[in-house]
Amino acid sequence: MDMDFNKKFTFRRALLLPFRITPVATLLSVLNNLVSMVIAPINIIITAYFINTAIAVVADGQDSRTIVMPLVAMAAFSVYRYISGTLLNLVNQRAAIKTRLKLRVPFLEKRVRLEYKHAENRETVDLLERVWNGPEWQISGVFSNYCSFVLMVGITVSQLVILIMNAPLAGVAIIVLSVPILYISHKAGSANFEAYRESTADRRYFWNFDWLFRDRNLVAERNMFGYSNHLSEKSEYHYETMRLHELRVNVRWFFRTKMSAILLGLLSAASLFIMAPSVAGGSLSVGLFIALQAALFSSINTIGWGLASSFNNFAHQREYLKDLNNFLELSEVEGAETLPVPFEAFESLEFNNVSFTYPGTEKLILDNLSLTIEKDKHYSFVGVNGAGKTTLVKLITRLYDNYTGEISLNGKELREWSLPEIKGCFCVLFQDFARYDITVAENAAIGKINGSTDEEINHALEKSGFDETAAELADGKDTLLGKTHDKGVDLSGGQWQRLAFARAVISPAPVKILDEPTAALDPVAESKVYAKFESISRGFTTILISHRLASAKLADVIYVLEGGKVVEKGSHDELIAEQGIYAEMYESQQSWYR
Repeated sequence: MDMDFNKKFTFRRALLLPFRITPVATLLSVLNNLVSMVIAPINIIITAYFINTAIAVVADGQDSRTIVMPLVAMAAFSVYRYISGTLLNLVNQRAAIKTRLKLRVPFLEKRVRLEYKHAENRETVDLLERVWNGPEWQISGVFSNYCSFVLMVGITVSQLVILIMNAPLAGVAIIVLSVPILYISHKAGSANFEAYRESTADRRYFWNFDWLFRDRNLVAERNMFGYSNHLSEKSEYHYETMRLHELRVNVRWFFRTKMSAILLGLLSAASLFIMAPSVAGGSLSVGLFIALQAALFSSINTIGWGLASSFNNFAHQREYLKDLNNFLELSEVEGAETLPVPFEAFESLEFNNVSFTYPGTEKLILDNLSLTIEKDKHYSFVGVNGAGKTTLVKLITRLYDNYTGEISLNGKELREWSLPEIKGCFCVLFQDFARYDITVAENAAIGKINGSTDEEINHALEKSGFDETAAELADGKDTLLGKTHDKGVDLSGGQWQRLAFARAVISPAPVKILDEPTAALDPVAESKVYAKFESISRGFTTILISHRLASAKLADVIYVLEGGKVVEKGSHDELIAEQGIYAEMYESQQSWYR
């Protein structure tokens, strides 16, 4: 299948794609279009013949059986259009589902492979917002629009040929007036998409506020502080900004297009008077006159609305393909979608004069930072907000690799290790961990995604302190969580944190990184969790990042960060004895518990 994302998506590629994914359905669509184009002019002639025959039967007493043949032909055409349209619609629906399945996965894989920096870049986020609006429908829509366009052109041309043969002036006038209509429609499509592109940020803000209203976890807080009206006003502001901007552009181009179509409609009405003398003189039969008028109004409707819409769609699709190709050109991380591979043995992790700034910014987050993490030791990183603690985790896990200096894993530069190997070496429990509406066991087993046993899951739940909660649930560790299920169960913030903690316990990674792992727990529960974690972390290397310095006492080595540098290093007792930054922070926090 032609899904090589190293190649650009052109109109030609988009047109050929359905022949590769659903060849039978695509060929049936093409065949039906060809038959419909052939039938259209024949239908005009048969309709004219039927009317003339009917007049002859009534006025001149002609044998009534002569009307049967054109009547049967007209009925056959009508039945064919109805049956073929229904069957083709069913075939197209099945083809659309298959196309969605074939295209969706490669797009998801592409998004997974994107460098992490794109998730924190506003322009890229806006681009993803536009591109991710049904990419498989947008691409397959190119072929559908092209088929409709060819069909309408074929039918319209055949009708206009017959019209020109019998009323040259009317036919030529329609062709001449069609050019500005189609040109304006094409310009309208480009302008409308550009308006859509410009309002992307407001659309994203609006959906964000919409999510805040729908998130049941925020209901209590909204009611308590009474800020629903404030959110509603901000949501309405962004929605109205988006809506009015797009509306102004759409209305402006709509009237330009439709005024031309109205003019074309007036011309078609005038053509009645143009052809009337030919009917009166007998050079144009009544039947052909009526059939031509029906075909004429059909052509005008097709040009003014159908073809105009197709040209509009072509312009829209052209702009969408530009965005799509920009999305495909975004930088990737090789192996991002690959599962972790077992890491043989962790020995050391060293930062040597590492400096780092986030892409698109100038602020130095890490400034010639140097430190060492050794096997089987426990480390803690402490410091005020913005000191660079979480940034360290992002570099260790290769979310960013645009640093200067050197980070060595087992003596080998970190960027030389594959991402699956990095995943196998480091297990990270972030403060903003994901809460999945699946079973308790499945939530814990995420920590060992390559497969885990019931014994391993039970062990992880016990060591994380979640086993007591699981025992109280109706189905134990097989209980569904969240309210998306009829029997789903809610957990408290602390219970969710313990369950997420189980992921770190079950993970086979030799280095476990905990970023504010107990933020939702009270001090007593926190001390219990750390006591259990200390007992099972023997044989592993751990890195704790926490604002609560009580957890730092478990560390063999504490690194105090300030301004992107290590300003203090040592054990808890050593740093307390130094009476420096750490001692001041620890004393400040300790005083709140006295």
